[in-house]
Amino acid sequence: MSIESLVKKEIRGPVRISPTRLRLKMPPDVISLAAGDPNFLLPEYIADAVYKAIREGYTHYCFGGDPELKEAIARYYKKFGYEADPMKQVIITAGGSQGIFQAYATILNPGDEVIAFDPSYGGGRSPLRYFGAKLVFSPMKKDAEGYFRIDIEALKEKITEKTKALYMENPGNPTGIVYTKEELEAIADLAKDHNFIVISDEIYTEFIWGGRKHIPIISLPDMEDRTIVIMAMTKMFAWAGMRTGWIISGPTLTSYINRVPTGITGVPWPIQKAAIVALNGPWDFVKGQAAEYEERIDYCVKRLNEMPNIKCVKPEGAFYLFPDISATGLKSAEFCAKLFEQEKLRIVPGSAYGPAVGEGHVRIALVRPLSTQTMPSWFKVEPDKTLEAAMDRLERFTKSLAK
Repeated sequence: MSIESLVKKEIRGPVRISPTRLRLKMPPDVISLAAGDPNFLLPEYIADAVYKAIREGYTHYCFGGDPELKEAIARYYKKFGYEADPMKQVIITAGGSQGIFQAYATILNPGDEVIAFDPSYGGGRSPLRYFGAKLVFSPMKKDAEGYFRIDIEALKEKITEKTKALYMENPGNPTGIVYTKEELEAIADLAKDHNFIVISDEIYTEFIWGGRKHIPIISLPDMEDRTIVIMAMTKMFAWAGMRTGWIISGPTLTSYINRVPTGITGVPWPIQKAAIVALNGPWDFVKGQAAEYEERIDYCVKRLNEMPNIKCVKPEGAFYLFPDISATGLKSAEFCAKLFEQEKLRIVPGSAYGPAVGEGHVRIALVRPLSTQTMPSWFKVEPDKTLEAAMDRLERFTKSLAK
């Protein structure tokens, strides 16, 4: 009998190499717009806060989370019209991914079903196999302008007596959807009528475009006790490697989530202290990132729509583009493979985000500066790997397909 036969079958399955790991293995001539890791450098005052906390002796256990950080998180959510009890409703996690895993570990039994939209972020779905749960895709639909929206009737059809939760992102990755109040109310009504939990991943909250507003679904009537909010500092403070996030839920559900063992992972106390400094402001760094992202979005959407057989709308939120490439006649995985082979440009096939509706699209993460002329000192500088250069490569490729 082989050693492999002793390994849990869910671990033995096919290995999917994440965009982040792919980026770490990239040859020097490759431009990667695959992983959503911001290229901005952490502000010095936040980095200094980590050092200061170490010097002050904050180097011991803090698994329960720093109370001051929980209070800062609760204050942050007040700007969205929601008041959380910091001690009863906030859990500190080692990034958003741990929060998702911990939520599933709390609520799922073998045979339970979790609905996710097609397309949606794969990291919100991948932990399901460890709990014997079944993934059910609910297809989104496009409106007349080409924006992805939820299809409530399709969602209703996917709900069964085994449905335990709906996983969603707001703003959406990769679609860029920002849910309207009416859409959130429709989801909330289904959750209450059919008694399931909404896991709402809100990591891109600070990057919303066109004057739209973020509405946490937990703030809607009677949704506090059946919502688990997943949030992280990863994107808004550009510290993906510092692994800091949180869960917000109703007091009852939070008390159960807290029973999931946390001693195997946690956020180092000095980093929690830095998170307090970050959340307490100033917010100039976050606002500066948002302005830069919107400039990148506007430039790249314009460039994409000038390319043959490509259609792209400006996202409502987040910093990804999800252009429609179906008119090229290629499947998304084939499109990405040929693009990489010809132009050394790495992007992600839409089929990775949903097997049906995600197909025919590709995701482009705008994690490079526009050009060498627009790079403030707080950028991670790689002057030969700009978005301008990436769009030039993509344009050459699409023109070669159209010949």
